[in-house]
Amino acid sequence: MTRKNPRSTDDRLDELMGFMKKHFERIEVRFDSVDKRFDGIDKRLNLQQDVLVTHNKMLEDVLEDVRDLRHGQLEHDKRFDALESTVRGISRAIDKDSVKVIDHERRIKRLEYKSMR
Repeated sequence: MTRKNPRSTDDRLDELMGFMKKHFERIEVRFDSVDKRFDGIDKRLNLQQDVLVTHNKMLEDVLEDVRDLRHGQLEHDKRFDALESTVRGISRAIDKDSVKVIDHERRIKRLEYKSMR
């Protein structure tokens, strides 16, 4: 004796298809939600990338400015060294002349003092 199930195979298949359709629609909705979130993340990452590119360019400009300043400083240092050696030479000459003037002044004072006696 075989017992016949009150529900037919077609009914079961229809029920299974309905169940799968319902759950796949939920999954599709979730996938769409995830896609939207990924799109948002992608936009934010692209904005961050643009900001990083801009900051990188700014840093490169600052680095170039620092290089220019260093080059200028080296040029100024060379000029100052040349001026310093010139000023030292002049200072020595002035010191020699000052010593001569002071010595001459002492001699004149001695001569004047001797002549007054």
